[in-house]
Amino acid sequence: MATAPSTFEPDTSFVASDTYETGEQVSMWQDAWRRLRRNRLAIVGMVIVIVLILVAILSSFWTPYPVWIQSLGPTYQGPTAKHLFGLDDSGRDILSRLMGGAQVSMIVGVGTATLSSIIGIILGLLAGFYRGWVDAVVSLLINIFYGLPDLLIVLLIVAVTQQRGLQNIILAISLTAWLGMARLVRGQTLSLREREFVEAARSIGTKDVGLLVRHILPNALGPIIVQATYLVPAAIIFEAFLSVFGLGVPPPAPSWGSMAADGYKALQIAPHIALVPAIALSLTVLSFNWFGDGLRDAIDPRMRK
Repeated sequence: MATAPSTFEPDTSFVASDTYETGEQVSMWQDAWRRLRRNRLAIVGMVIVIVLILVAILSSFWTPYPVWIQSLGPTYQGPTAKHLFGLDDSGRDILSRLMGGAQVSMIVGVGTATLSSIIGIILGLLAGFYRGWVDAVVSLLINIFYGLPDLLIVLLIVAVTQQRGLQNIILAISLTAWLGMARLVRGQTLSLREREFVEAARSIGTKDVGLLVRHILPNALGPIIVQATYLVPAAIIFEAFLSVFGLGVPPPAPSWGSMAADGYKALQIAPHIALVPAIALSLTVLSFNWFGDGLRDAIDPRMRK
């Protein structure tokens, strides 16, 4: 699964502060927030992401109609006052299924970003800090997994477990999604381990774990967060791709990918069935990308004036 290129320079100002022309002292994160607020697309993306998360949470407790009940009205019915986005080929309310699909997408996206980030951060820290044979082993793993197609890994996991649940989908995507994060963290660690504050901490007897957790990781946290925002839409797109081919979450659980695939069969007589989930999927991916680009520009020290 393709991820955004890791082009950040390390920033050791996590605990430092910047001085504005007014003489006000602000931290790196306060400075980043001020920069982010000036980026309108990033703010729009952040608002849409927050709305999607709220919709996903709300769908756990309430939807206009149960997502699995069929024959609520005429099949292929277009948008009406009762069903704002119309009904699908089985007479199910598309708005309700769209809300349920948002929950599936958020779980897959956030779950994959979290799991792959944990794997990538741990391996990247170890490879960059210890170098030598540890770095060689991690680099070999990265090269091996880069050569394995994502779809092949999913098929292997489904074949072994005989299940297509969310856990298996998240696991399958994460097995290749951690590669970009590991390379980013390794590069950050290689540079940060030579900085003066790390040498000072080592000179007073700080153990390796303390150096990694309290000094190196916090200073690499900005680029890590940005990289994680790119992992979420990539995972959502891949889950939708799997659902189109029947490898995603099993029915009757709603998925934007499966909804679009079902609607494609009736594109000429009821285009709304495919267009609604396709638009939702595109807007979600764009929103995360806008937000991620804004975070990158706000946190990257090379963008500072």
